[in-house]
Amino acid sequence: MHNPNKQSGFVLIMTLVILLIVTLLGTSSIQMTSLLERMSRNATDASSAFSAAEAALKAAEAMVELETSTTAYAANANGKYESQGVDVTPRWQTATTWTAANAITATYSGSVNPPSYIIEFVQAVRSGDDQLNLDNVGGDAGSDVTQIFRITALGRGKTTAAKIYLQSTYGKKF
Repeated sequence: MHNPNKQSGFVLIMTLVILLIVTLLGTSSIQMTSLLERMSRNATDASSAFSAAEAALKAAEAMVELETSTTAYAANANGKYESQGVDVTPRWQTATTWTAANAITATYSGSVNPPSYIIEFVQAVRSGDDQLNLDNVGGDAGSDVTQIFRITALGRGKTTAAKIYLQSTYGKKF
């Protein structure tokens, strides 16, 4: 004969196993959601830092556009520098470069700290056409000289952990 009292223990064990499986699924779902949230926050932070660095690049390019000579770069101070040699650690990789006294601060409201930038005068480049103008035909020799600048911007995101460096080369004729 069949005794129903003996089967009630098996139902309890099956219920506990199913409850354990549901608990594990719920816990892993919470962990996955937490991970996705952190990834989203980091992506937003990086995007904010990138936007800040782009704003600093635009501000630096506007500053270079107002320049009328390169004499301020010989002082190697206040965010304006002459380019260093190839065997030297680049200025933008040195932490002291990004202090308030050594870099120029740009205006940007979307980050924890405002972005900053430095401008380095690289060299003056004469166009190939002007170099061949031996008889000074068509204008003054030296009128086609472009001053080359390297601009490095540091943007920070909504937290201090996100940093983005952007660099551009900008040419201007005086």
